[in-house]
Amino acid sequence: MKRLLLIPLALFALMLSVTPAGAEQPEDAAGEWAYAPEVTGVRTAGNTTFIYGTEVGTFTGTFEGTSNDEWVVVCHQKGPESFMTSIRITVEFIGKVDGRDGGFTMKASAKQESTACGPTGAIWYGKWVIISGTGDLADLHGNGEFGGPDNLFKLGYTGKIHFD
Repeated sequence: MKRLLLIPLALFALMLSVTPAGAEQPEDAAGEWAYAPEVTGVRTAGNTTFIYGTEVGTFTGTFEGTSNDEWVVVCHQKGPESFMTSIRITVEFIGKVDGRDGGFTMKASAKQESTACGPTGAIWYGKWVIISGTGDLADLHGNGEFGGPDNLFKLGYTGKIHFD
């Protein structure tokens, strides 16, 4: 009886380790994301402030190119000089990945604890995921993390990418 249970488990483990036909093995992605933010609006509701903006980004490393981004920062005041701040970003990238030209849309989100309400002044910890692509990047998939001090408007990113 125990042997019969091992067969489905072994088959399941084998299925998890197989890469779909036509898909490349995931590879590491890493580099720097520099950006120049511009605030386009602010709204406050109670002790929560919403800051809306856009930015032009420059990516180096695995992603080589530029982006036009839209973001919203949500600052929740926890005390006189204590804020829990989060950000949601939509990145529209144009450039190269692994020598292939095209574009992709990336969604990213991050959090930070700060002494002020705003998109700068502390250390961001976040995640990113590529949700669609165009041109030679139409079949690009990937996700990872980003973070670091953003007082110079530069963040490091890492993750995994692959082409189907």
